[in-house]
Amino acid sequence: MTTFGKATALAVALLIGAAAPARTPTASPPLNIHDIAWSVSEAKGRDVQFSYERGHDSFSLDPDRSELAELRAALDRPAGDVAFTVAREAGTLSCRGTLDRPFDGVGTCDFAGDPRFVEALASRHLRPEHRADLLAMALVDANLALIDGLSANGLPARNTGDVIAAAALHLTPEYVGSLASAGLEMKSIDDAIACRALGIDGEYVRGIIAAGYAASTREIIAMKATGVTPEYARKMNAAAGE
Repeated sequence: MTTFGKATALAVALLIGAAAPARTPTASPPLNIHDIAWSVSEAKGRDVQFSYERGHDSFSLDPDRSELAELRAALDRPAGDVAFTVAREAGTLSCRGTLDRPFDGVGTCDFAGDPRFVEALASRHLRPEHRADLLAMALVDANLALIDGLSANGLPARNTGDVIAAAALHLTPEYVGSLASAGLEMKSIDDAIACRALGIDGEYVRGIIAAGYAASTREIIAMKATGVTPEYARKMNAAAGE
C-alpha cells in the first residue's frame, strides 16, 4: 500500500470510527536504513515504489512532482545504470540500480535520517517510534513548517502518524485556514485529515451552510462522504420545511 493510500485509509477509518491496527514500537528506531528496494514501471504509472523488510513497509513517490525534477531526469534515460537521491528535511535517500528502458527499472537504496530533524521532532513530543516513520516522513516530504503551521491553527499532531498522513494528503495550514474562513471549525487534526481526504474545500462548506445546515464538521464530512452536494442539501432542507 502506498503512503498516500495509508493516509486515505486512515481518514476513512476516522469517518467510520475504526481503530488503526497497533504496531509494536522499537525502543530506539535507527536513523539509517539499508537495503531498501525500489522499482518503477511505465505500465504502472511511473510512480517509484519503495519497500523493505520483506515488503512489510512500502511507499511510493511520484517523480512528476515539480520538486522531483532530478529524480524524473534520472529515470527518463535509456537502459543502463542509474543513481539518484531524494533529499528531504527528514533525511536523504541514496539509490542506485538499473533501467531496462525509461521509467522501467529496479534497484536498492540507503536512507540516512537527519538527527537534527529527529531532535526537533522530540522537542515537539513527536519522536519517531517505528522503524518506518522517518523514512515515510522523508518520502511524503513532512517538515517542521507543516507541523508548526498545523499546531498554530489549533490542530497539533499527536504522533508521527498524523504528520505522515497530513503530508501525504497535502494538508497544509493554508488549507485549514481556507476551511476556517468558510465557517468550518475543526476540533482536531482527525477532522482536517478526513476533510482533505474527501476533497472538502471552502466552496463546499459555504454551499452546505448556505443550504441551511450548521457548520458541523462531522455533518459536513458525512454529507461529502455520501455524495451530498450543496444543491441537493438545499432541496432536502426545503422539503423538510414543507
